[in-house]
Order: sequence, then structure tokens, then C-alpha cells
Amino acid sequence: MSSESAALKLGRKIVKGRAAIDEIAEFVSLYLPAAVNQINALFSPRQLAKRDNSVEPLPTDRRQLSSYRTRLGTMLEYALSTHIDKAIQDAFGVDLRLTFAVAHEYPDFYIRDAVLDQRVRVEMKAVDVESDEQAARFEVLSALIQGKKDVVVIIAWEWFDDHLENGTACAYPQIFSYIVVPAAELASERDQSVVLRGGRVESDRILVPSKKYPGQLAVDQHNAGKILRLVHQSRKAEPFNLSEHIQRYLQFVDTIKSRATTRRPAKKQAGKSSPKAR
Repeated sequence: MSSESAALKLGRKIVKGRAAIDEIAEFVSLYLPAAVNQINALFSPRQLAKRDNSVEPLPTDRRQLSSYRTRLGTMLEYALSTHIDKAIQDAFGVDLRLTFAVAHEYPDFYIRDAVLDQRVRVEMKAVDVESDEQAARFEVLSALIQGKKDVVVIIAWEWFDDHLENGTACAYPQIFSYIVVPAAELASERDQSVVLRGGRVESDRILVPSKKYPGQLAVDQHNAGKILRLVHQSRKAEPFNLSEHIQRYLQFVDTIKSRATTRRPAKKQAGKSSPKAR
């Protein structure tokens, strides 16, 4: 079965509210390759291009770095959602659409049916390979996740050095890897990791061992949800005991870490190939 036929079949099940979470994750996954290609070939070279770092350097202050990465990640997520929605519209008309979740912090998007009921909830995370800890976090509490309809899309991006047709040196982001994982599975691994490290997960907060007061617990300070560290080391030791989704997530993490390791010593070098900036 072609990917287009598979997407149509899964989309019809989503319209009827009959799709399992694995099918929802597959449905979203099927629309990612074309959307990522559109961003890398058209949107990013045209709308996110800047002069090279010798002329237009990126921020170096830690707070400014975090701010620009968040901003850039949001723009990539916006563009990705727009291309996915266009493809869904072409296939399903008014029966399905990808909308922004304008009134809530979680999730980022909804896939809605013809009467705007929420059939799928999508959280999206963008990871900058050059960030020391790849910055993005998945901190939503398990109590807020709807296990039958919530998925997380994680995209990994990096700067690409290029030249305009007139010879001007430039740079723009390129997405090089992505994955879709049921949100409940990621949250479960994160929560297990917290417990294995001596913490506790409650309905409204995550508690971790206090560094200031040994033997006591303190509210997590945005460390438990670091997107590339959600699985505890002891569970990584026996990967075949993990679900297929989490195994693929760990492979995705390895791809990013490997890319970061090889990229940092030579991050000023241009890549070997890329579409020309517009």
C-alpha cells in the first residue's frame, strides 16, 4: 500500500473517531516527509535566510540564545503545520483540518473533523542540534495527556551555510530528522525516570531530590522534561523491553547526539548540498 493510500485509510478512521493511537501516530508521520522537504527547499531558504555569521552573528548571551531558538523553533513549527494542513485539505477537504490550539499551552495543534471536534491533539517540539542540551522540553503532566489521541512531533534542525545566486554568503535552518511518538509513552518514560532517580510524580507537579536539602524533595526546575533525556539509563540498558515507539525515539536521540558531536568542531563549514536560497 502506498503512503498516500495508507494516509487516506487512516484519515477516514480518524474522521470516524475509530483510530488507535498507533494509527494516529502513523497518520501524522506519513505527512511529515513532504512537509519537511517543502520547508527545507522553499520556506527556510526564502524566509529564514540571514547573512552568514561573519556579517550577521547569532546571539551569544545565554538568555538571548534561548529566546532566538524558541522563536526559530516556533516559526519552523508554524511552517510545518501549514504544509501538513494543506496536504490534509487536499486529501480530505473539510472533513479534517490541522488547527492551532490558540487558547491553551498544551497541545500546540488539533486535528479537527468537519464539525471541529478534536480528533487528534499534537504537541510539537523543535530541537536545535547546536544547543548544548538541545533545549526543548516535554514537561506536560501525565494527568493532562489524553492517551488515545495525543502525539508529540519532534523535529531536529541545524544551520546550513549556503550562497545566494549572486554569491552572497548566507545561512538558514534545515530540518534533518523528525519523529512522532504517542505523548503518553514519552510522559510515562519521563515519570519512570523521575521515580528511578528518587523523585515522585503527582497529579499537579513533579518532585525531584533536592540539591540544597539532601533527603528532601523539591519541585522540578525544568530538568526532568529535557526532550533528549526522558528515558532513564537503566531502561536504555534493555531496549528490547521498551515499546517500539520508545526504541525509535532513542534512535532519534542518538542521531541528534551524533550529529551534534560531529558538527561542533566544524560548524563553520558549509554543507555538501542544499537547495539554493531564494
